[in-house]
Amino acid sequence: MENSKLYLVRSPSKLIAENLAGYGWPQVNFSEAEDIAGLMALFADKGINPGRQRSQIKRLFSIQEGDIVVVPLNRAVAFGVATGKRSYAKGVGYGENRIGVEYFRHEDGSVVRIPRSELPEALSTRLKIRMSIVSLGEFKDDIIRIVNQIQDTGGARFDSHIQQLEAEALASLREQLLNNIRVGKTNLASGGIGLEKLVAELLRTEGYVAKVQAKTACEGNADVDVEAFRNDRFTSSKLLIQVKHHSGNTGHHALHQLQPLDNEDDAQRWIITTGDVQQELVEEAEGQGIGVMDGEQFVDWILERGDSLSQATLNRLGLSTGLSLLL
Repeated sequence: MENSKLYLVRSPSKLIAENLAGYGWPQVNFSEAEDIAGLMALFADKGINPGRQRSQIKRLFSIQEGDIVVVPLNRAVAFGVATGKRSYAKGVGYGENRIGVEYFRHEDGSVVRIPRSELPEALSTRLKIRMSIVSLGEFKDDIIRIVNQIQDTGGARFDSHIQQLEAEALASLREQLLNNIRVGKTNLASGGIGLEKLVAELLRTEGYVAKVQAKTACEGNADVDVEAFRNDRFTSSKLLIQVKHHSGNTGHHALHQLQPLDNEDDAQRWIITTGDVQQELVEEAEGQGIGVMDGEQFVDWILERGDSLSQATLNRLGLSTGLSLLL
């Protein structure tokens, strides 16, 4: 294990049951390639430029037998050891290209879930990064210590029954809250402005100065719903966000509204939607430096920052202070 490399793989959690971790790009079967050069050739053959995701694609392909894989879950993480086997299958969005992972499990077969509160602060913060495949080499000592602890105790320190119940309750809350927002079963202002104000408030909980923009703020086909700034002693960030209140799929229109702003003061451009987003659109957007947050990720953000939202906003969402649904 001393020679193992360590990776965060932001995989669909449903693949854990099959001892797999997955990444997207359904257009390309990574397992057909013998090496990274061959993998890039597969992309070229299909006329696909992976853009800024090239490094993440290479990292996934580079995961070898014996490497440690960390998969983020709701308020927890799962650890496993890569088998070195690659595979490809459709049916699970954002998880078509897969690697085998032997996850650490309890005696009853349930996966060992490590609460994020049990992780070192720096590692827990790193897991919030928006990228899908990330090297965690700088946290090797911490991760090896956790893995050794799991192996020595069989994960007994972590109460699998309690954590499973908490995870199921949270998953139910996420699903119902997302459905309520999508179908308008909240007291957010209609016409999209309520959702835009919610995004602005969430950004303020993250330390940004955020403002909902007038519809006439941009020229031509460009459109920004929320603009946000954050400055500290060392960094300066600017966000330009297009917000979509959708119940189905969010299409290319949102992307087209942000594309004209590619030279806007090195700003980060984002699409935030309550809808679903096809992976092809996510990849196209990220290839142009535009981030995408879909409905499930948006609800996760609400629940993560719920303790910092105003009581009025919680009431509009139908959430109690303890983050349970009232509607």
